[in-house]
Amino acid sequence: MKRYYGKGAISIFLSLVCVLFLSLLCTAAESARIEGCRAKAAAALDMGMFSVMGEFERALLEHYDVFFLDGAAGSGSFCQEQLNQTLLGYMEYNVSPNKGLLVSHSDIFSQYLTKACITGTTRATDEKGAAFYQQAVGFMRENLGTEILSIWLERMKEGQKLEKAGELYQSRDEAVSDSLKQLEEAQKQLEAQTETQKDSLQAETEVLPAIPESQNPLDIIRKLKKEGILGLVLKDKSAVSQKTISSSVPSKRTNQKGNLPVEKKYSGLTADLLFQQYLFERFCLFTDSEKEGILDYGLEYILCGKNSDEKNLKAVVTRLLLLREGANFLYLTGDTASMEAANGLAALLVGAVPVPGLVTVTAYALLLAWAYAESLVDVRELLAGGKVPVLKSAGTWRLSLTSLPNLLQILEQTSGSSGEGLSYAAYLQILFTLGGKGKYPMRALDLIEGYMKSRPATAAFRVDNAICKIEAEADFTIPPLFLHVSSAFLKTGTAETGYHVSGSFAY
Repeated sequence: MKRYYGKGAISIFLSLVCVLFLSLLCTAAESARIEGCRAKAAAALDMGMFSVMGEFERALLEHYDVFFLDGAAGSGSFCQEQLNQTLLGYMEYNVSPNKGLLVSHSDIFSQYLTKACITGTTRATDEKGAAFYQQAVGFMRENLGTEILSIWLERMKEGQKLEKAGELYQSRDEAVSDSLKQLEEAQKQLEAQTETQKDSLQAETEVLPAIPESQNPLDIIRKLKKEGILGLVLKDKSAVSQKTISSSVPSKRTNQKGNLPVEKKYSGLTADLLFQQYLFERFCLFTDSEKEGILDYGLEYILCGKNSDEKNLKAVVTRLLLLREGANFLYLTGDTASMEAANGLAALLVGAVPVPGLVTVTAYALLLAWAYAESLVDVRELLAGGKVPVLKSAGTWRLSLTSLPNLLQILEQTSGSSGEGLSYAAYLQILFTLGGKGKYPMRALDLIEGYMKSRPATAAFRVDNAICKIEAEADFTIPPLFLHVSSAFLKTGTAETGYHVSGSFAY
């Protein structure tokens, strides 16, 4: 078979055009590759931050349902360099997949990580515990039914009513006490008149029987107020926890701060109520049968902030007593039979010839003392596990005016068996709605840090080292690949491309 051979030829012009087209194609390919390298770099940084934050404290998640990374890595001292090395270690494997492999494969998006560091953090204690507050509220929003919020709103309304009644009780108590002292002084001056004048006055007035001091409700209540309040409202004061908390807790010390602002996604009344429900689900109170933590009465500590269980319980009891005094005083002043009983006893107490107004003031003093005595029984009932209605009625009122001399015996008989009204936990919720809400997050962090320190694995934990958000940046060097072709023909050079990327990650 005959074959034909021809000579091939290409012009110089066409050769130059081909070189230009080839250079153009390589440049376009290199540009696309660099964009791919940039996307890979950004993804590497994101995965690196995710991996760093993936080392969160599991005990915090399991016990308190919050995510925080220990920036001290268990050492107790925040270490920025160690965080940077951790980030760098995670990113290197994503940037260089061949690292550590015996057999490598080609990577069209090869690049080099020259720098990686964490530039910013948000910590649990920042802005008075706002970072912790936001996580707790977010968790409750996702896992709580709306009926719980309705209960808290009702508690808040009840608390506002009781608070006003308590303020009224306090103002009346102070006013009546001052007036009673002045009128009693005037009465003494009247009684200091000559025997002739007294005999003349008594001859014209009906002589009423005197009441002995041991049966005088006012004297009895005055003596009781001088005694320790816990001894009156507890059956066994010796059973009160003696646990104390250190003065170096986060809420009382100077904490390290992050340099990033806290993202306040949740705020307002709903957020506050959700956070308070979170606290009630995570911390113990006095009437709980099982207690744990550095303090047995965690909720009482969050509310009052004292350094011991006993002091916190005493502070709560004092507040509860005031709420009940106000509500009970309102009932007495609105009940005709109670007013008549107080007026009748007041007339006996002041004697046959009182100074003007003394009977009325004494009657109000009796009502205040009566309300206080009823409140002691109420609080003792609550601490014993019973219930007390917010507003009393004739059916739920316990003490008569004539029974006040036997108050100590009545208190001893209180068993906590009453099933009508609100429990101690419900009244504590009322106090929480009335308290200083801005202090709750840091006090809760005090207890959380104490719990973590009680575990051998996290004995050096500090909540101001706990991180919930980071910002990071990294520098990459992208070596040329397709530019080698155009550089061979056009001598354009093969300079490396630098790329800077930054990002953030938050729980």
